[in-house]
Amino acid sequence: MQIAKSDSKILARSTVVAQIDGKAGKLTRKEAIAAVAAELGLAAEKIGVVSLKGQAGTTDVVGTFYVYGSEEVKKKVHPKYLEERVLTKDEREKLKQERKKTATAAPAPEAKK
Repeated sequence: MQIAKSDSKILARSTVVAQIDGKAGKLTRKEAIAAVAAELGLAAEKIGVVSLKGQAGTTDVVGTFYVYGSEEVKKKVHPKYLEERVLTKDEREKLKQERKKTATAAPAPEAKK
């Protein structure tokens, strides 16, 4: 695995671009996070995946990841839609149902006259 890293002091995170050899079409987002966490020696909870792209003509995958200093910073800064992409299909469906319940439980706003 080849890794390139750049730091962002303002957002308290690092951007990591990793080339994972021979995994095109066989790698899930959770597995990619685990591989980068093992390579960097960090907890997987501090890493968020941004994108995974296959290389043309090879079986390599190039992934872009954000590595945060702590889980609290990740929860504040990391986009929610990227976190949802990591979830399994069943977990996403459960989250969707929970959102529907909270939306119907909330009272409707009054119309202006």
